[in-house]
Amino acid sequence: MARTALTVQTLDSSLATGLTPAPVVGIADGHMFENTPSNARYGTRFARVENTGIAARDITFVTGATVEGVPIEEITISIPAGAVRIFGPFSPRVFNQPTGSTDPGTVYVDYDAGNEADLSIEVYEMPVS
Repeated sequence: MARTALTVQTLDSSLATGLTPAPVVGIADGHMFENTPSNARYGTRFARVENTGIAARDITFVTGATVEGVPIEEITISIPAGAVRIFGPFSPRVFNQPTGSTDPGTVYVDYDAGNEADLSIEVYEMPVS
């Protein structure tokens, strides 16, 4: 199987309707989300992750960058049971999968193996005025 793409939701800058959260449950193959920057959108995406399990669970944001040929270490965070954490913004230079890879311009998200269903994720983008 392959990673599944997450939909990036844009927050409503008018505050007229708000945004209905739409979390997606973690999966064994992991998720990805588009993070292709433009001048107007650079650094505006962040992820909200909730652990509904009874124990701490890990989430990993896979780095796609290298420095002088050496891969930048992936970032794995432990989320306590019942907790919510917000991560971002995601620098395209660090987190995007590189040009020439299977999914260039995306951020890969991996979950605690065997406990994926305890984590849910949603990705947001700040509106640009």
